[in-house]
Amino acid sequence: MKTILATTDFTQESRAAVNYAARLALINKCELQILHATYIPVISDAFIDVTVTLDEVEKSDKEKMADLVRHIQSKQGPALRIKGINEVGLTEELLKEKITQPEDTLVVMGVKHVDKFSRAVFGSTATSLAGQIPCPLMIIPPEARFRPWKKLAFAFDNKEIPVKSGIRFIKEMAGRYGSKLHFVHVMSIEEETKDSTPISAIRDIIGGESHVHFLEGKDDTVATVRDWIRRYKANVVVMVARKHNIFWRMFNESHTKEMAFESSVPVLVLPEN
Repeated sequence: MKTILATTDFTQESRAAVNYAARLALINKCELQILHATYIPVISDAFIDVTVTLDEVEKSDKEKMADLVRHIQSKQGPALRIKGINEVGLTEELLKEKITQPEDTLVVMGVKHVDKFSRAVFGSTATSLAGQIPCPLMIIPPEARFRPWKKLAFAFDNKEIPVKSGIRFIKEMAGRYGSKLHFVHVMSIEEETKDSTPISAIRDIIGGESHVHFLEGKDDTVATVRDWIRRYKANVVVMVARKHNIFWRMFNESHTKEMAFESSVPVLVLPEN
């Protein structure tokens, strides 16, 4: 991993994500890039706030970014390589432009805990990008603080898991902390067999100590995994963002999105392709 790209809107939630990203960057000797998308506030579809000019917003954002960079640098020390980036545009589009080497990039974003209606209707930038960018995405809940990756929970299904994007990063972190990797699968059908074939290649690549858990919880997959995380005190959850069909996207939340909103620990999302 060479670059950790963290986004900020200068809120408390995004600051928690930037702090987490800074620790990761320092530990892995990566460059930390903090990205902020500048835009004119839109009050409604028909009304743009014209009481401020784009120049004024840009100036204010640059001052906030300078303050944030100074704060992070003073907290983490001179060894951290850090750069603040302010650009006009939408976060999603700017991020995709910045990811020029996906195999060496990790994106870190914050997320708010909101009610289910807001989650379903509005989602968040982080959850909308899960699986849509070509590199791993780490979603940080507002109360999360960096902890050594002693226990990793890798939630898997019966589909093949991609072995390229993000696996090298997991291997590096697991090796650094001597992590125990726990592969967790929720049995969705009573007659389902306990098949660990989908994770065999991942286990061989990462190496080290690993365990496989098959859990019963067909009515609520996310709640079952979340309860396991609480009981086993996992530091990070790893998931693969599957590309569901249009019916699923219209009428259901993906497990990745639901886990991102409800998890109390960071969620590392690997792209399917």
